[in-house]
Amino acid sequence: MGTDESIRLREVAEHVAAEATAYLMSAFRKPMAVEHKGGPHDLVTEHDLASERILRNGLLAAEPGSAFVGEEGGRSGAGRVTWHVDPIDGTVNFSHGLAHWCVSIGAAVDGEVVAGVVAAPALGEVYAADLTGVTVNGTPAGPRRLDRELDSLVIGTFPRGVDLEANGDDALVESGRLVRAYGAVRTLGSGALGLAHVATGRADATFDLHTNSWDVAAGALMVRLGGGRYLGCDDGVVDEDPRTSWLRRAYWATASDVEHPTLAATVTRLTRAQASARTAASRTS
Repeated sequence: MGTDESIRLREVAEHVAAEATAYLMSAFRKPMAVEHKGGPHDLVTEHDLASERILRNGLLAAEPGSAFVGEEGGRSGAGRVTWHVDPIDGTVNFSHGLAHWCVSIGAAVDGEVVAGVVAAPALGEVYAADLTGVTVNGTPAGPRRLDRELDSLVIGTFPRGVDLEANGDDALVESGRLVRAYGAVRTLGSGALGLAHVATGRADATFDLHTNSWDVAAGALMVRLGGGRYLGCDDGVVDEDPRTSWLRRAYWATASDVEHPTLAATVTRLTRAQASARTAASRTS
């Protein structure tokens, strides 16, 4: 897979993302239908579904014979290129009129992500990546380097309802550990934007314990291209292979090769506890 193909896929993703975000901005901060799809903290709006239709139709038309994996509609098609797409990452923010939401598109070729776009129209920013690097609104960007956790800003979506369900009060204890270890901890509600912020110097680390390929495909690539680290994690087992790490249920990502021991311990400890709980439940069922 060459650089030229990576650039072309990034250009396709930017063009189609612009179509979806134009639609979404026309609906933002206006009355909308909101439903609960996976519980009281997991929302979907009519606009998630409409945005995904725009993205699916546009990407498959631009790249015939490709596959599409979307948050709302699942997988369709088959081919060498697979699009991993979140039509609105940060739906709760979007539905409440908060600006911190985005459209995320990652393009994988033969299973490896080679291009991506995170478009945040309410913030006026488009983060884009191909094998030549990362840009924000067309301007090259990269991460910053801080040598201590105490000087760093970590952002994420933690703790939320699903974390309390999976780990109980241990999630709150770990949240306290992070607050003590880091200069600042912010919960912003969009995993894709968290990764884009780390990749471009807006934050120093990010993480999530419950994620999917469409949330992280684009952002994980951006972090790695900037010289940062993206570490996937399942059941306390860490995976830093760029071909597989973005498919894990949990992750943490850092802006450079500086160690973040508190964050690493939080993710591995909580995911290991989740695995133990699942094993115990299976033995009693």
